Amino acid sequence: MMYLHAGRDTVIRTKSITAVFDLDYASQNKDTLDFLRLAEKENRLINVTDELPKAFILTNDGKVYLTQLSVKTLIGRI
Repeated sequence: MMYLHAGRDTVIRTKSITAVFDLDYASQNKDTLDFLRLAEKENRLINVTDELPKAFILTNDGKVYLTQLSVKTLIGRI
């Protein structure tokens, strides 16, 4: 079983990752911002960084992880 270290003490099973998004690019879309706001409201948004987030990871259970790691770094780790 493979895991991805997303930040802080958070690891995510790679098999459960649905998508990885660049936050700068994705946040330019209103639908994405609405999605992130809804995830936060429903307590599905998990911030795993003390820094400015660069990406978010969507898992198949609906959780959204904000991470300081770039998409390139995350994909390299997967």
